Amino acid sequence: MAKPHLSFYLVLFFLLIPLFQCFCAFAEENQDVKNGSLVSSIKIEGLGRTKESYMLSVLGKYVGIPENRIDLHEVKVTLEELELFSETEVSLQKDENGATVLFVKVKEKWSFIPIPFFMYSSSTGFMGGAFVMDTNAFGIRDNYVVGGVFSKNIQLALMAYSRPSRDIRHPGFTVGASFNHRDNEEKNLSGRKIFEYNAMGGSVYAAVSDKITAHSKINAGLRYSYTNAGVKKKYAEYKEKVKSFHAITPGAGWDISFSSLNEWFLSVKSFSIDGAVTVLTSGSCAESLGFKFTIQYPLPVTRLRLLTQYALYLSNNLPIPLRPTQMVVGTTIMPDKFHGTRMGGADLGLEVGILNTKFVMFSAYGLLEQFAGEDSDGSFVMNFGYSTGLKMYLKKLAIPAIAVGVSHNLMQNELKFSATIGMGGF
Repeated sequence: MAKPHLSFYLVLFFLLIPLFQCFCAFAEENQDVKNGSLVSSIKIEGLGRTKESYMLSVLGKYVGIPENRIDLHEVKVTLEELELFSETEVSLQKDENGATVLFVKVKEKWSFIPIPFFMYSSSTGFMGGAFVMDTNAFGIRDNYVVGGVFSKNIQLALMAYSRPSRDIRHPGFTVGASFNHRDNEEKNLSGRKIFEYNAMGGSVYAAVSDKITAHSKINAGLRYSYTNAGVKKKYAEYKEKVKSFHAITPGAGWDISFSSLNEWFLSVKSFSIDGAVTVLTSGSCAESLGFKFTIQYPLPVTRLRLLTQYALYLSNNLPIPLRPTQMVVGTTIMPDKFHGTRMGGADLGLEVGILNTKFVMFSAYGLLEQFAGEDSDGSFVMNFGYSTGLKMYLKKLAIPAIAVGVSHNLMQNELKFSATIGMGGF
């Protein structure tokens, strides 16, 4: 009797694969039933401005999952990451038919906010203005901001509208425009003034973003900017360094982040990389590349968390009016009016919760800071110092409201103070 050919066994093997898959699916389904019923629906209470359809699209990934596989803390973190709610409660319940329901109860933050703005810094003086912003436009977490900032040396107006990417099927976008007029001082990393110049300009931009996984997203954008700039007469020898220009800048980036939550802080671990190419009407090109790695790590004492950040920024041939300050690498100890092309920064410290009420949360922080960068003359500079301050978060608003801080450069023995009321921190 002839033995079956090898091809016979191969055909038999591939015929058995679908049967094996069906058996596994049947076994898994029966195991799910054994371990707990599937979540059949989501019920949400407390929504006002936020549309229920939007929330169901955010939480829809939990429908059809066995109840014993639902991590309620993970659901709560998902809700907190939206920054729409001051209070959240999550539980699994049974409906009148005995089906398992993911029950969510929320209280919304005030998201439409007219914001008077006031800030003082020892290096920039007094600054004021106003913004109108909404972090939950149309009830689907779209956000916009319109407003202006005014001081003796700067006038700025801006508007922006954005829609965050919810998931792979729902990409996000941002569009915006700005106008500014500034009297600028260019300083080196020792704080010595090199020259002064005036600049007036504006920009328009658009970008798209898309989540490629639950924790990471990519983005790409295009910006057009115009600057009419020139040095003041007594600094005429620097006029070749500051010129008027038109520029088009395409850019792209990728970031990944993970969040954790306790009764004091929503903490984030993240990494991002961004790059851009600026094409000037003069025919020259400038490139820039940035990296940032951040860890906010809750410690066993729940009101205490570790803060650390490492960042690197590199650029080539970028015009002075487009160069960033030290804030691009997360440090505060260097002169505010230095604009660099190659910089690195590292922060390490602690933040401690002081008071946590229904309406506000106070915290204090302290950071050791290190800065390294290329000075205006091409030399390499490294400085070390610290920053410390207080923060107050208004839980009923979508933004922190008040912050005060001090930065001390130990190597140059320079002390800076800043205070912000109405918007943002430092």
